[in-house]
Amino acid sequence: MELEKIIENFILNFKKYLYAIIGLITGTLLVEYGFLKTIFILVLGFIGYKLGDREFQNKIKKQILNRLKD
Repeated sequence: MELEKIIENFILNFKKYLYAIIGLITGTLLVEYGFLKTIFILVLGFIGYKLGDREFQNKIKKQILNRLKD
């Protein structure tokens, strides 16, 4: 019964937990590596996230094919 409540709470508050984890990781990076290195790491992570997105990949493929046709 307790596990069900924990899972329900996690599902209902998923964004809170996600942003708490992101904040913890960002704070740790800032303390460990400094501001500029942290920004660099976060930018590369965002680029990797976008490149891994299936919709973004399809959009890029369409743009490349359209430019090759012209």
